[in-house]
Order: sequence, then C-alpha cells, then structure tokens
Amino acid sequence: MITPPDYQVMGEDGQEYGPVSDEQIRAWVAEHRLERKSPVKPPDSRDWVFLESLPEFAGLFAPPAPPPPKRQLQKWPAAILIALAAGLILLVLKAIKHH
Repeated sequence: MITPPDYQVMGEDGQEYGPVSDEQIRAWVAEHRLERKSPVKPPDSRDWVFLESLPEFAGLFAPPAPPPPKRQLQKWPAAILIALAAGLILLVLKAIKHH
C-alpha cells in the first residue's frame, strides 16, 4: 500500500500542523481554513512555500480577478468652467431683476 505524501501546514495562529495528507489540505481549502498564501512545507523539503506554488494544489484556487480599469476623469479646461459659472450667474441675476 502506497502512503500519500504528508505535508506540514503553518496555521494562522503560527502553529505547525502535520503531518497532513493532501486530502486534508484540499478539505481545509474547501472549508476556507487554508488559502493560496498559506505556508506549507512539502514532503522531503526543508523550505516553507505558499500553498498556491505547489502544482498539486494550484488548481484549487481561482485565478485572481483583474483589477478594475482606472476611470479617467474628464479634464475640463478652466475657460469652459468659468464660462459656465458666468452664464449661471447671469441667469440668476436676470431672474432676480425680473422679480
């Protein structure tokens, strides 16, 4: 019988958990207990890596959504804004004069 590889997992509380099977890791991802940036030490490794960097788990995470496009504000020339303000002032003065 082949034993599945075991992983070490670093919890949000800073504690190491393991050995943990790949099935358990998949279950914890489904339960939102682990995320793409969760530190994991693969079998036969001394280094911690992010869970998403391991090919066997990369497919568990949807690709990140692209950032929304930046809206560019319309740049109105100062002369247009001054003309609009002046026109509004003239309309108000005209309305006051007729009352």
